[in-house]
Amino acid sequence: MHSRSFIFLPVLAAILFSLSGKKEQLLQLSKKYFPENYVLIKEYDEASINDLAKADSPGEYISNVSTVVHEAYHDYLGRHSSYYDSAMRYRINDTLSFEVRNFKTFPSVEINNIVPAAVRKRVFRYDTYIDTKEKFHVTQQFGILGLLEEAVAYYHSFNTEMLLFKFYKDKYGWKKPDKWMSYLGGMASFRFAITEFELFMSWYLQYAKTKHPSVYRDIMNNKGLKKLVTFLHNENRRLSLQYDKNRQEILEQFKGTLEIHESSIFNTKTYSGSGLFDEEVKEMNLLLSKPEHHLYKDLLR
Repeated sequence: MHSRSFIFLPVLAAILFSLSGKKEQLLQLSKKYFPENYVLIKEYDEASINDLAKADSPGEYISNVSTVVHEAYHDYLGRHSSYYDSAMRYRINDTLSFEVRNFKTFPSVEINNIVPAAVRKRVFRYDTYIDTKEKFHVTQQFGILGLLEEAVAYYHSFNTEMLLFKFYKDKYGWKKPDKWMSYLGGMASFRFAITEFELFMSWYLQYAKTKHPSVYRDIMNNKGLKKLVTFLHNENRRLSLQYDKNRQEILEQFKGTLEIHESSIFNTKTYSGSGLFDEEVKEMNLLLSKPEHHLYKDLLR
């Protein structure tokens, strides 16, 4: 009797999991695969989760999870910190946060004055976060501090995607190559998001030095800000290296089935494919390596 009950426990657990709401499903996933973001999901409202998770089961909406975490981070920050207090507290996980002293900033759109139109077109998120008419966007209301908030939110997206590598191995093993192809494609734009925000903050710093010297001084003298941008820079490198390692493992497991051609990954048997944005990654790193970004590099400890 006991052995028979034991046999059906996993089946019963799977049924109960499928019947639970998306928020509860995500909490269970978070507890197992990305526990450092558990509190973000826990405090995020269920209606928003239902809207962002575009299907009924985790296996179907797994590609939306990093976006849920991203938006949940903004929500969490708004609940626990304020740009009108003496300092912002940017949460990374349960044991690590960065306290950044608040100061008067200028709208990020002002850096249009030093970034050529041809360069703007090459930066994927430029129009969304810099050249926007939404004056109440956090990057406009709070300048470089708002850019930092977005950079941390994208860090959580990228990191969550990397942690979900184990979910895919647990759920699919080395089967269903299209699932693995979608996994790589789904995180493709997150690979250069933090680098984009490093560019944005670098241009902001350059413009501040010339047109807003008091803001420039506040940035350069802000120890918490320096620590946070250094953390993001180092984490971006770590995650990018881990991405390369995981991607190589996936390609080796599906050798002859999944192949890379011109920044895209293809299934040679189904002729389906997904973009990987390899050229965009190179482009963003090349832009950031230019000499004019030396001021930003001075921020890195």
